[in-house]
Amino acid sequence: MTILSILLAPLLLASPGAPAQNRPQPPKPATAGPATTGAGTVQSPRDITLVLTGGPGQRNPIAIPVPVAHISPDLQSKVVDPFFTALTEDLASSAAILVADPALHPKGLRPPATREEGDAWLASGAQYLLDTRVQSGGPGGDQIEVVAQLYDLKTLKSRLGKSYRGEPRAARKIAHTLANDVVREFTGKPGPFLTKIAFVSDRDEPRVKEVYVMDFDGQSPVRLTYNRSLSLAPDWSPDSSHLVYQLYQSDAPRLATMARDGSEKKLISTSTDLNSSPSWSPDGKTITFCGSVKGNTEIFTVGTDGSTLKRLTETAAIDSTPRWSPNGREIAFTSNRQGQPQIYMMDLEGANVRRVTFAGNWNDEAAFSPDGQRLAFACRNEGDMQICVMNVLSGQTVQISTGPGAHENPTWSPEGSRLAWEVTRNGSTQIMVGNADGTGAVRQITSQGNNLSPSWSKTLE
Repeated sequence: MTILSILLAPLLLASPGAPAQNRPQPPKPATAGPATTGAGTVQSPRDITLVLTGGPGQRNPIAIPVPVAHISPDLQSKVVDPFFTALTEDLASSAAILVADPALHPKGLRPPATREEGDAWLASGAQYLLDTRVQSGGPGGDQIEVVAQLYDLKTLKSRLGKSYRGEPRAARKIAHTLANDVVREFTGKPGPFLTKIAFVSDRDEPRVKEVYVMDFDGQSPVRLTYNRSLSLAPDWSPDSSHLVYQLYQSDAPRLATMARDGSEKKLISTSTDLNSSPSWSPDGKTITFCGSVKGNTEIFTVGTDGSTLKRLTETAAIDSTPRWSPNGREIAFTSNRQGQPQIYMMDLEGANVRRVTFAGNWNDEAAFSPDGQRLAFACRNEGDMQICVMNVLSGQTVQISTGPGAHENPTWSPEGSRLAWEVTRNGSTQIMVGNADGTGAVRQITSQGNNLSPSWSKTLE
């Protein structure tokens, strides 16, 4: 839960489905020097450069012609079209791939058998050719088989050759699997194309927010909770088998867990109020969250079974949105202890508190990259909130989002190449996905109802 959400908590309790519409203006920046908290001394600001756009990365130009199809005509629209659409969209979204313009493809030259044919493909702007063939497969011919070859057009040699089988309805999943393998060929690790995003939506019932899960590209959404109240702020377990979330039960906020299919729902017993913004520890044993004692919001940890409740912060400020570092030894959180919301970090025991954001006048909702080297967060210099990414060691900050609306709640893909976040504009909140370096196009992946609080699964599948 953000500082804004905490300020609006009484309104949420009074009207369980009411969305927060207007972000209040932040307090004026503090003019005092470095502050000392009960848990440590806040470090002085470093020299910060705010870069407004990300720099270009190396992208490998690949030609992806329409698959050769050896299947019945009635399967063309059910198999080939969704396969090809998913494959090209996946690879076009990768920071490692540049999909060559299909209008420039030479005709009838696949795979390239001679140097002249290879040169014709090179002239189209491609350096690689991904050639695919879709045909009937399986013992009874009731499956489809996709045979794929990735050719280096300079050497005319195959860099990747694989075949994939599945039921016709699995055409998109086969495309995601192939796209993962192609990205792995260039980067050493697969893309995020088989991962899931948990999120909150009111798409089925107005004024009721429930937890859903969908494919990384917004397809195949599945509802997981049916509380007919507020189910908020999902976060994945480290093995992506379970989710922790905030549940309003009899107008009281509680913490709960469930399996990724919505089964095994369990409450986590705490003695605190508020109980928001849960985050699962990397070892899977502990939850950090924002709790309240006598109206004072602080950061706590608790075992997943409700044992060992521990308070980590103790100030008069509002401390919120805690998030674990990937090594499990640090927690990032938001605090207004120096006047305006900024992001701080502390050790697992609550010691060594230090402020880490200094650019902008409002920074909130930090999320560590999977390698722990970057923080994504909602940032504001002026105007609406945007999404920024900061190098933890250097402090260099890159604003990766642009455009109108409030951009908030960033979450990393498990291999660290992409971010998902929510954008509120014109009375609607939707989830966007873009490259974490700010390159390429940003894509809206939801449209039905309002959709918010995305949480990307933490494992590559």
